[in-house]
Amino acid sequence: MRFIKKKNMQAGEELLYVPELHWMYAIWHVLLSFPFLLALFILWRSLAVQAIGMAGPFAFASALVARNVLLSAVIAVLAVLVFRTISYMNTEYGVTNKRLIMKKGLFFLTVTEIPTDRIESIYCYRGLLGNIFRYGTVSISGIGGKMPEFKMVHRPFALRRKIVDIIERNKAITVVHGPLPKSPPVAKPEPAEEPIYRYGTFVRVLSGGKSATPP
Repeated sequence: MRFIKKKNMQAGEELLYVPELHWMYAIWHVLLSFPFLLALFILWRSLAVQAIGMAGPFAFASALVARNVLLSAVIAVLAVLVFRTISYMNTEYGVTNKRLIMKKGLFFLTVTEIPTDRIESIYCYRGLLGNIFRYGTVSISGIGGKMPEFKMVHRPFALRRKIVDIIERNKAITVVHGPLPKSPPVAKPEPAEEPIYRYGTFVRVLSGGKSATPP
């Protein structure tokens, strides 16, 4: 968590949870390619046995091609394994009191930030191998569409619970420290009626709209 802790933290921000990327992330593609490699190995062995028995140029050429294809596939799988291992070692996930942070890449960095107040829903997916080895993917959707995913993290439901707890805590803080209610407007006192004077003589207003002046 060197990148998130030292280079991407804001003032007043606290790192609350660090999701762990599962080790299956590095070898997942190798497991997917294992049936293909096994089929190539069986094909190469069968062609090699036929070449020894037949001792013909076509049989030897077929065995040689199968062997080259198998070696090329093994080299490609090893290259993918190295690349995924480097990606595994340089991927960081972090959950703070303000946002979710995802950092990927070594030479070409990709940093994704998701404010917690923009999250609307959280989805967890865990397949058959995920149920066995306890890993899964946490997908988040919010304001502005679907957001990036926490792929193949260890204990995905614990990550989901932590995000929900932080969102609820921020809502409570917003309610407690929200803006103060506005005070009702103060009614202005009505101006007092001034006495009526006409030519320096006091005029008394009688009921019925009549007025009288003293004799």
